[in-house]
Parts: sequence; structure tokens; C-alpha cells
Amino acid sequence: MDQVFAVAWQYVVGLVPPEDLPMEAAQLLAVGLDSPALRDLAGRNRREDTAEIEGLFRQAVGELGTAVPDEETAERCLLHHLAGQLAAGSRTPGEVAARVWQGLTAAQTGPEREFLQAVGDKYHVDFISSDHPAAFQVWETALRSAAERLSRTASAEVGALHERSRSAAS
Repeated sequence: MDQVFAVAWQYVVGLVPPEDLPMEAAQLLAVGLDSPALRDLAGRNRREDTAEIEGLFRQAVGELGTAVPDEETAERCLLHHLAGQLAAGSRTPGEVAARVWQGLTAAQTGPEREFLQAVGDKYHVDFISSDHPAAFQVWETALRSAAERLSRTASAEVGALHERSRSAAS
């Protein structure tokens, strides 16, 4: 996936806070990406004016040929990211579900909807986790399966989301 787009969607969903954008810009420079706004942003202090830093980030993203995605697109990228982390074993079902329960609702494809549906309702999962361990194990298995199915489509889907975001910016 395009590294600039990855930082952009992560910024939109709050995984990269505005004060971390100068460091992210420096990391993009370190991998060989370059633009005037990216260089300016990389030289900024994380305590500088947030609006100015965010403006420079948006400018740099545009100069690098992509766009900051809308919230729905960024949330869909996050769904794919979470599914990939769960499928790879770097996050637990509980960690993934907790992030989804914070308000992720964007889903358009079948695998995305299936993943959200597998996460289920927090109150139901809280109830079965303590009182019904066998049901909780069934939930974890179903969520891992949905994550694996979604992660198999991740590259193509996220690439399409990136292209849609680029087209919208043009």
C-alpha cells in the first residue's frame, strides 16, 4: 500500500495524531519520498500550531500525488488493517472488538459487513465472556474467521479505496 495514503487514513481515524505528523513526514522522507511541503513539515516541532501542521500535511499529501481520504474511506481502511492484525495474531479479538466498538460503522463490501457483524454487540460479548465461556470461544473463532476472509481481500480493497480517494481529490 502507498505509504503516504497509509499515514493519511491513519491520521483521519486518529491513529496518527496531528502532533506526530512532523515525525511521520520525516519517516516518509527517509524512505525516499520528497516534496517541498513534506520537507517543511518534517522540520516542524510537534508543539507547533496544529492547524498549520495539518495544513502542511494535506499539502504534502497532495504534492505526493494522493489525497487525505474522507472519514468513511479511512474507516474502511482501518477495518482491513484490524482484520489483518487479528489474522496475523498481532492483536487479540478483544482488542479488535474494542476498537470497532468505538464507533466504526463504515462497511460496503460483503467481507467488511461480515467482519463488523462478527464483532457483534459489546454488551452481548461482555455477557458471554464471563458467564458462557464456550459461547465466548465460538465468538472468538467466528471473528478470527471473518478477519481472515477480510484480510484476504485487503490489498485489492484498500488499493481501490486509495484510487477512489485520489480520484476525488483531482
